[in-house]
Amino acid sequence: MGYYIIGAIVALWFIGGVYRHLQGKNKVVHVVEGKCTGCKRCVTNVRKCKHNVLELVSDESGQHIVVKYPDKCTACGDCVSICKFNALELVKLTK
Repeated sequence: MGYYIIGAIVALWFIGGVYRHLQGKNKVVHVVEGKCTGCKRCVTNVRKCKHNVLELVSDESGQHIVVKYPDKCTACGDCVSICKFNALELVKLTK
């Protein structure tokens, strides 16, 4: 009986990974203009972007996040869920 539970957990984990991979093929993270406060939660937190897609930059408008490598984005949503200012969103990929 325990093997069925372990097997079900592994199957759900695998299916979730496949779903996230397929989702990432047509979506990418986008920074909403004017909402980023430069708090760095999306690049320094435990649930930060694991693919180093985002980068903190400083310019004449202050510190803010930019999508540095959109081709690396898997649309996992970790950075979107950690941002408490709703400055990040997943949008359809345009080619």
